[in-house]
Amino acid sequence: MSTPFVRTAPAVLRAASRQAVTDLRAGLAGKCASLLITTAGFVLVGRATQASAEAHAAFGPMFLASSIGVISCFITLQIAGEAYTDRIGGALLRVRILPHGPLTWTIGKTMSAITQTIAYQAAILLGGALFVEALPLSASRVLACLPLIVMSAVATAPLGFLAGALARGVYSFMVSYLPVFALIGTSGFFMPMDRLPSWVQAVQLALPTYWSGHLTRWALVGDPSWEVGGAFSPALALAILAAWTVLGFAGASFVVRRSFRKETIGSLTRVQSTIRSQTGL
Repeated sequence: MSTPFVRTAPAVLRAASRQAVTDLRAGLAGKCASLLITTAGFVLVGRATQASAEAHAAFGPMFLASSIGVISCFITLQIAGEAYTDRIGGALLRVRILPHGPLTWTIGKTMSAITQTIAYQAAILLGGALFVEALPLSASRVLACLPLIVMSAVATAPLGFLAGALARGVYSFMVSYLPVFALIGTSGFFMPMDRLPSWVQAVQLALPTYWSGHLTRWALVGDPSWEVGGAFSPALALAILAAWTVLGFAGASFVVRRSFRKETIGSLTRVQSTIRSQTGL
C-alpha cells in the first residue's frame, strides 16, 4: 500500500511545475530584455579590459569568470522580490489555504528562479566564449562549468526565501537588499580577495557568494591569484555549496512555514495600508 507521501509528492511536483511555468511565462518578455542587457554589459566590460595595461590585463577574464558564478547570488534578490510582490498582492494568502500550498509555492518559486538564474549565467558564459578573446574557452571547460553554475544557483536560493520572509514593508524590503549587495561586492567579484580585510575574507569563506565565483574561476581561468590563500580548493567549495543546499533549504522550509502562518486577511490589510502610507498614496 502506498504511503500518503508517495501519493502526494507527484501532485505537489506537478502543481509546482505549473506554477514555475506560469512565473516564467509572465516575465518572459522583460526577462529576455534584461538577459540581453546584462550579458552585453558583462561582455563589454570583459572586452574593454582586454586592451588595458599589463598590470590589469587579467581583470577582464577574471571578472567574466567571476560573474558567471557570482551572478547566482542575485537569485536571492529575485526570490525575495517575488515573495514580497506575492505577499502584498495577496497571492500568499490565497496559497496558504490550498492543500500543500506553501510547499508547492516554495518548490515552484525555486524552480522558476533557478531556471532564470542559470539562463543568465549560461548567456554570460556563451558571450564570453564568443566575444572575449582573452578568455579562451574550450568545449570541455564550458561543459565542466555548467554543473558548477547549477550547483551555485541551487545553494544560494535558500537565502532568497530567508530575505523574502523578512520583507514585510517598503523599508524592510529595501533594507533586505543591502546585505546582499554587500556580500556580492566583497565576494572576489571585482578584485582579489587579499585586498579585502581579513574579517571580510573570513565571512566570505562561510558563504556561497565567494565559493560560487571560486569554482568558475577555477574551471575557466585557472589563475588562483584572486583566491584566499592564493590557491584553489574545488573540493572544499563543492562541500560548502552542498552544505548550503541541504541546511539552507531545511532552514528556509521552517522560515517559509512560519511566514505563511502569519498570512491572514488582517495582516494583508495592515501591510497594504502601511505600504500606502510609506509611499504617500
